[in-house]
Formats: sequence, C-alpha cells, structure tokens
Amino acid sequence: MKRIIVLITLCATLGYAKAQVCGCTDPRANNYNPQATVNDGSCTYASTSASPYYSNNLPTRINGTSGLIYFDGKLYTHNDHTDKKLYQIDTTDGHILDSIVLTGIAHQDVEDCDLDSLYIYLGDHGNNNSGIRQNLHILRISKASLLTGTPQIDTIWFSYPDQTDFSTSSSNGTDFDCEAFIATEDSLYLFTKQWVSEGSVIYALPKTPGTYSARRVSSWNVGGLITGATYNPRKKQVVLCGYSSLLMPFVVLLYDYTGNDFFSGNKRKMSLGLSLHQVEGIALGDDYKYYLTNEYFSRSIITTNAKFHKLDLTDYLYVADTVPDTVTPPDTTTSLHPVEGLSDIVVYPNPAREKITVEGLPQGQVECTLADTKGRVALRKSLFSDGRVVIPINRRTRGTYTLKVVTPKGKEFVKKVIVR
Repeated sequence: MKRIIVLITLCATLGYAKAQVCGCTDPRANNYNPQATVNDGSCTYASTSASPYYSNNLPTRINGTSGLIYFDGKLYTHNDHTDKKLYQIDTTDGHILDSIVLTGIAHQDVEDCDLDSLYIYLGDHGNNNSGIRQNLHILRISKASLLTGTPQIDTIWFSYPDQTDFSTSSSNGTDFDCEAFIATEDSLYLFTKQWVSEGSVIYALPKTPGTYSARRVSSWNVGGLITGATYNPRKKQVVLCGYSSLLMPFVVLLYDYTGNDFFSGNKRKMSLGLSLHQVEGIALGDDYKYYLTNEYFSRSIITTNAKFHKLDLTDYLYVADTVPDTVTPPDTTTSLHPVEGLSDIVVYPNPAREKITVEGLPQGQVECTLADTKGRVALRKSLFSDGRVVIPINRRTRGTYTLKVVTPKGKEFVKKVIVR
C-alpha cells in the first residue's frame, strides 16, 4: 500500500511539474495508455509462454550449473557447490570447451555471476540450508587477470539490514536466500529468493571490496522463486529467471523502470514451456537472445538432466533503436548499420496502430514489405513515393515486424516497427 501511495504521489508531482501522464507505456500490454509518458508499473499482459527454440543436455561435470555470463565472445558457467572452476561452454550446444581454476578461494554456495567492463563477480550468497549464514559475499575477479591464467580475486562482504533473526530455519524455509544479481554501471543489485512468501527484494551493494549492510531498494510479489538475472545496459532491461514450487520455470522481463528500482516499471512474467526444469542461470547473448541452463534434478521417479537452452525474446523486448537503420539483415534481430544515401529516412509513428509513414525516400515506385519475426510476410505493397509513402497497417496483428522498403534504384531500407 505504501508503494502505491508513493507512485501516485510521484505521478501527481510529475504531472503538475511537467504535464506528464502516468500509466502503462508498453504497447504490448492489455491496458496500454498511448497518452502515458511515465510508466507507473501498472501494465498487465495476457498469459504467455516463451519457449526456448533450442535445448540440449549438458555434460555431467556441470550438473550443478547455477550461473551464466557471456564474456569475451565466450559463455561461462559454474556449479553451485564447492567446485572452484569456471567452465567455458560452447554457445552452439553447451559442450565444455575449457575450464579455469579459481585458486585460493573457499566456495560454500555460489549461486550466480555477472560482469562489467573490468570485473567478473561470483555470488557466494546461497542461504537456503538454514537461513543463518553470516559470511555472505561476492567475489570480484579482474577480467584481465583471468585471461592471463592468474586470477586476482577480492571480496565484497555483506549482510541484510532487515535480517535480525538468525535462529535456524528448516531447509528451504528462509526469505533471506539469494541466487540472482546484476552488475550495473555503479552498483551490484541482488534479487532475493524468498522461499516462504515467493517474492523478491532488491538490495544494492557497492562494487568495491569491503564489508557492507546491503541497501534495500524495493520488493515485488513474484509468485515464484528467482534464481538468475542478467542486465542489458544498452537497452536498460533486466531479465530474471526462476521456477515455481512445482518446478515450472519462467522468466520475468523488467524494463521502463525509474532509476535502478527495477520493480518500478514493467514486470512481465512468462512461462518457459519446460515442465520440471530447475532453471538456474541466464545470460544475454545479444540484445534479445538469451542463454539459459537448468541443473540436474532427480526425485522419486522424476529425473531432469542439466540442459542448455536458447531463448529469443525479440517479440517481447524489442524497442526502437536510436542508432541508424540498415541494409537487409540476415535476420530480424541483427544490429543496425547505416545505408549510404538513406540516412535521412524516418519512420513514424513507432509503435503504430493505423498507418506508418516513411519520409525521406527518393521519388519513384518503391516496394514495401512487412514481415513478422518468423519471416512471414504480413503485407506487401508497391507504392509511388513523392518523398514519402503511407503504409496502412490497421488489419495487422499486434507485435514486432520488420519493414523493408526497396527504392527505385534497388537500395533496401530496413526498420523494426511495432504494431500495437
């Protein structure tokens, strides 16, 4: 209730000061408000399953896979027990390519990892056994030293300011467990795994070695157990992974938030279409494609192998880039590069509902094609350009599309657009 009052007060203040409107700013949402300029976290979505487009068994040496990072063009994972190795795995199928031994450290329960421009961070803060650990910490490893084979490691120690009871709880009976964190430009942010309430609290930590009381940022009733996190600094998006008490995995997409309160904006939870998978690790491959792993699970007559997955979230996370647009890419998720002679072309509105206007085109007959993320053509028109064309889209299904315009001289202009 306090959080709602704060949001209402903030919106009222912003609205008075800058004539801003609070509401749902995501065109993909059920309750999208095209007049809203400030996201108040109220967006709701239809039930959605975003299934991986590729899955493969992992080697038994990494049955306890618990975290993932994409570093120097390579993918790394680690086990969640006393194994002191980082394993480099192939981005094609997850087989082990190499391993790095982290000497001079004592692991207890390393549950996640992340990185920034200078360091890799390993979070030894698993606390599900009895909930009373008082040696929670994150290891900071110099990336340069890791590449030379002599890792330089220091430690960030922390405690939770609101954990005052350290009496032993039952296994998986604490709200002060943590298996997910991200490294942003200035801080580390932990997302707790609350076994009892199935929520999550965000705590902030400095990125420098020392001993700290973590700063509580905000909380959210996830309705599940958060086990991994990854951050896209270019898009300002966070993706969490986790699973329910029945081992039904999910991802949570966080974006359009205020500052570093990642729960203040859109919070879209989607199932992964993988039953009985204890998904633990997630890493960003490019802007919208993600890698995930689940650890080995066996109980009674149920056994699930440790697996490697690839997930495409373009349809759910794509936002218009501010970088120049491109020649036809090999697929709809590639980076955008400028096209000589077409740098003045603009497309608006984007997102759009009734029509799209393309301005800055040369005069003459142009071919316009609109295709969905699977490459299926939704619209194809030949139009005469007097410097601009107007493309009707009022009968198109909501979603992300690729618009391709071929000029009279055969040059191709490509732009991602959202139909709302």
